[in-house]
Amino acid sequence: MNLFKSLAEIEPIARFAEHGGEGPIHFRRIFSRPEFATPIDFIDYTRIPPGSSIGRHEHSGNEEMYFIVEGQPLVRLNGEERRLQKGSFAIVRDGEWHELINDRDEVAEILVIQVSGVH
Repeated sequence: MNLFKSLAEIEPIARFAEHGGEGPIHFRRIFSRPEFATPIDFIDYTRIPPGSSIGRHEHSGNEEMYFIVEGQPLVRLNGEERRLQKGSFAIVRDGEWHELINDRDEVAEILVIQVSGVH
């Protein structure tokens, strides 16, 4: 957990209602492809406050994985819903519609890993 304590101290990239999200979502960019020779585009450590959501859009040309660090957000993926738990993940593929909703009382903490150039 010390890793995530350190990540929480990184200056957040505030994205309010961006990409169809709701609430004061804070992303902390901890990895960026221009710095490394890898197909991974970026990795964000993201805190989603209660009553907030991210997503509500269709992916195009990339894939993302949402890995749950803390909390139990609800994921809607192509019209289906499921509850995610700590240590679980959801993968959103090219062309898929999704939304990640924190409808619980505690903050949800996730790692968002995006791979671009997917067709």
